[in-house]
Amino acid sequence: MPTRIITAIACGFTLFIGWFAWSMYTTARPIAEESLRGAALSIAAAVEHLAASDPSFAMLDGYASPDLAYLSVSDHSGIILFHTNGRLIKRRLETPPPTNGFEERRVRLGTGEEAYLARMPLHAGGNEYLLTMALHTYRYDRVIRRAKTGVIVLASMVCAGWLLVIIISRYMRREEMHRLEMHHRQEMVRLGEMGALLAHEIRNPLGGIKGFAQLVEESDDAKRSAGFAAKIVVQASRLEALVNDLLAFVRMEKSARAPVDLAPLVEESAALVRHEAEEQRVAVTLSLAAGVVAPIMAERIEQLLLNLCKNGVQAMPDGGELRIELRRERNAAVIVVSDSGIGIRPEQMDHIFEPYWTSKAKGTGLGLALCKRIAEEHGGGIRVESVVNRGTAFKVELPLTA
Repeated sequence: MPTRIITAIACGFTLFIGWFAWSMYTTARPIAEESLRGAALSIAAAVEHLAASDPSFAMLDGYASPDLAYLSVSDHSGIILFHTNGRLIKRRLETPPPTNGFEERRVRLGTGEEAYLARMPLHAGGNEYLLTMALHTYRYDRVIRRAKTGVIVLASMVCAGWLLVIIISRYMRREEMHRLEMHHRQEMVRLGEMGALLAHEIRNPLGGIKGFAQLVEESDDAKRSAGFAAKIVVQASRLEALVNDLLAFVRMEKSARAPVDLAPLVEESAALVRHEAEEQRVAVTLSLAAGVVAPIMAERIEQLLLNLCKNGVQAMPDGGELRIELRRERNAAVIVVSDSGIGIRPEQMDHIFEPYWTSKAKGTGLGLALCKRIAEEHGGGIRVESVVNRGTAFKVELPLTA
């Protein structure tokens, strides 16, 4: 996306620069022509003033202008009466006088210089004559030259800008490919870690199952065999729980949400851990607000609550209190699961929601990561506060609207 934005900005800038350069270049020549025409009319006014004072045009010999290449006055028959080049006086013009009273064009002089030629009527002593003048254009054409230079400079800037855009785009693309490659490597590392973890977690129960099965096979005592079989069931249940946690974590739930009253759902989740809590002398207390209804996937939220409640019970090996609260805060349903257990050390707080990270000897590290994913699937979130040896509180927020 950033590359597209940069490209769009560069295209817009290029179009603007192109329009500006074209308009500057196309208006330069009319400006120069208008300036030359103004200079010619100014010289014509000065010449007419001098001719009115001296109809013999002798005073024109002293007239000079830095823009003037040559000046001539001729009668209607084409005979030159005055010319800045005295050798041309009394000669006849080679071109006829203008029919519309004024003529202007670009001509090339005998020296090879391009000049501006203007021909117009001149009134002096009650007679009408033809005034012809040629003006140097180099001073006025400076506007055109500057316009050309500006176009070249702007074109160079545009080319440099596009080169910069290409370099930046290639750099960003390289960075994106590098980022994807690093992400791929990290995922491969995580898959390797997950594989090692699963191999370790599965190997221990399988070893127990194999050993107890061999004892059952070799034993003739039905009572002892029943005890071994019960241990096989325990290890198989452990394997089943591990697989279920893994499948729940990697599953992307797509089922539809439905409005659910959260109070009965919380009560049901608490009931599922109450037996385990009583065995560890943990009291389960509930504080549930009525009428808190949220659009949720009930099975996923029940799984989240069950994981938090089991974690809370396991954090109190010497007994304590597991407190579950449900309340409404603004436009969200808030569920707080708190315990009075051993707490979480500060250096562990940044890792507890990471997949496959665990501080338990037999944990998979998927429970809290799964809770975080479920909360985020519903557009909510989960936060934790903990004090070592005083307890931990997990706060789950779920939007009340879809």
